[in-house]
Amino acid sequence: MGGERLWCLACEDPGMSVRLMFDDDTGIPIPLDNYALEAWALQYVRALHSGRMERLMDRLATSFATSLAECLDADLKRPSDAKVQYATSIARELGIALPAEALRFRGPMDDFIDRFSEPFRQRHRKPHPDE
Repeated sequence: MGGERLWCLACEDPGMSVRLMFDDDTGIPIPLDNYALEAWALQYVRALHSGRMERLMDRLATSFATSLAECLDADLKRPSDAKVQYATSIARELGIALPAEALRFRGPMDDFIDRFSEPFRQRHRKPHPDE
């Protein structure tokens, strides 16, 4: 479908939407209002005629990947660098393995820290002078 055809479809069908396809049968409609459809049609034609289609596709892919990651449930997002460093310190100090899942997902990371942070802190507590 050329950019000009996309422009016509956007003008003719106000309910038109973009679909995010996961496979041949499963997709999610992404509704766009007429303004967004018109603007994307113009952007597409501009990129096509200026030889900058690859740049547009890279920009769209990067933006889309960021947006998709933001839609994940909190426990499925990546753990912060600070949590990874803290958990690594805990694992090293206590001589235990840091599960691979904890390095990939925030939920298992939080579970690991919740389970082992108290024993870790106890090892690092300075004895009170009265003890």
